[in-house]
Amino acid sequence: MTKTDYNGWTNRETWVINLWMGDYFQEVANDGEHLLADYIEETIWGMLEESEVPPMFQDLIDLGIVNWQELADHYVTDMEVA
Repeated sequence: MTKTDYNGWTNRETWVINLWMGDYFQEVANDGEHLLADYIEETIWGMLEESEVPPMFQDLIDLGIVNWQELADHYVTDMEVA
């Protein structure tokens, strides 16, 4: 069972990723992609590396504690819901 300590999510960091990127990942899932935790994590890390966000702001979220599997389980395709 997943521990839900922050707005129904494991932690604040996982919630923040869903808050800001949830629509994007759900669209990818709806396009027929089965999202794996590794894909979501690599996507987020890649976005961070490509951005020109000063390191001070990068430190505001600890991506090391994001529950990537919880996010992957959350984004289901329209076909999986039906």
